[in-house]
Amino acid sequence: MVTKYQPVKGMRDFWPAEMLKREYVLDIMKKTAQTWGFLPTDTPALESLELLSAKGGAGEAIKKEIYNFKDQGDRELGLRFDLTVPTARLISSKLDLPLPFKRYTTGKVWRYDNPQALRWREFQQFDVDIFGSNKPESDAEIIGLTCQIFDSLGFKDFVVSLNSRKLLEAFLKFVGITDLAEVFRSIDKLDKIGEDGVRKELVEKIKGKDKVEKVMDFIKAKGSASFEKALREIKSVEGREAADELKKISDLIKSFGYEKNLQLDMSLVRGLEYYTGIVFEVRIPDIPVSLGGGGRYDKMIESFGGRSTPAIGVGIGFERIVEVMSRKGMFKLEPPVKLYVLSVDENVKPEALKICQKLRAEGISSVFDVSGKDLKKQLAYASNSGIPFALFVGEKELKEKKFKLKDMEDGEEQLGSLENIIKKLKN
Repeated sequence: MVTKYQPVKGMRDFWPAEMLKREYVLDIMKKTAQTWGFLPTDTPALESLELLSAKGGAGEAIKKEIYNFKDQGDRELGLRFDLTVPTARLISSKLDLPLPFKRYTTGKVWRYDNPQALRWREFQQFDVDIFGSNKPESDAEIIGLTCQIFDSLGFKDFVVSLNSRKLLEAFLKFVGITDLAEVFRSIDKLDKIGEDGVRKELVEKIKGKDKVEKVMDFIKAKGSASFEKALREIKSVEGREAADELKKISDLIKSFGYEKNLQLDMSLVRGLEYYTGIVFEVRIPDIPVSLGGGGRYDKMIESFGGRSTPAIGVGIGFERIVEVMSRKGMFKLEPPVKLYVLSVDENVKPEALKICQKLRAEGISSVFDVSGKDLKKQLAYASNSGIPFALFVGEKELKEKKFKLKDMEDGEEQLGSLENIIKKLKN
């Protein structure tokens, strides 16, 4: 039956079975970030439209993707489209913040985009950033932490594609191309429109077919070949420095033990305009979209009125990860409620509640009847709810201090003291 009111287009409801998966993934992400010394922050869902579309952040082009409106004070506001811009505002407002500052944050973001497979208008994101360091060590740390999060979630075949926008800029300048932003936009569409589509766009933007072919040849290089090619073909000082930086980051990632997951990719630019240095994305085989990505954005804090503060971060695709893990059967979750305390009749309910509270105090998730069901219906409810154990509480059990514990899956029953039953349920 379809009810009159449904979620807004591109947005979803979540029942407990889905929420338990989401909380499991989020818990691993948070604990991993904390292990690496990152601290939590949060920002409002609403920001000024001026901030969200500011130059130095996402720019004017992002306006068409922002849910925006005027409030009763005639102020132009928008729902945040990512967690980076609001955090940059937060960092820019605290001029005495000890640097470097390592933070993680999570929350919902909104984009007025066309909903499609693994893409929604409202979605949860998980971000990790380091503010105040422009050293390759901070880049490598963000990538290393990203790798450990995916590893801890059970992904073993993930690939981190890595590139440097500074390196690509140096190459484009070397071959005589000046409109870098337009070329970057076309290269960023490689996964969507393919090589032929990118070539067609570049022909319209770049004068000289030979330049177009040089660009296409350069961005097709993968792995160590791409790095060697960059060293051979880029003669500028900026290009050499960018190549050296990329090599140092790659070498540092080996220290984290994830070199097998790393791949240099000259075609990677990422779409947002605020990136200034390295960029990276995380993918797994057979999934057509990335499961996370990030890069260096060294000028954003200063552009928002803060002090000059280099920054590097990653946005991990929380929604896509949960969906992919579900499809692949990667979730092995414990039942959220372990025990149903059954009242044999109404007279024992106060004692049943006391027992339920004692079990909860021992860390055993327990429920008891709150709706006046008889014993048969209580058992049916426990079974239908997927609760693995049921404990019978009646006059006889209370008098003898022996209680029957039933395994709801195989029907096996055993009699024992409450203390022994607690020990069993804790194992």
